Amino acid sequence: MSGRKEWPELVGQTFQAACQKILQFDSKLTPYNAKNGIEDRMYDPTRVVCFTNDDDTITKVPFYNCR
Repeated sequence: MSGRKEWPELVGQTFQAACQKILQFDSKLTPYNAKNGIEDRMYDPTRVVCFTNDDDTITKVPFYNCR
């Protein structure tokens, strides 16, 4: 499977709610909380970056590049 999976419905939701939805799609994925847009650059092919604000609310569409 290759391509890109996005979760636009998660914008405005909490990080915890986003984790549940992402893991329902694929339990092997790793949701990552990039609080205030700060993301480390460590390579993880299963990472789904979730950009959040101070309230842990998703501010950008989380996505996963399927390989």
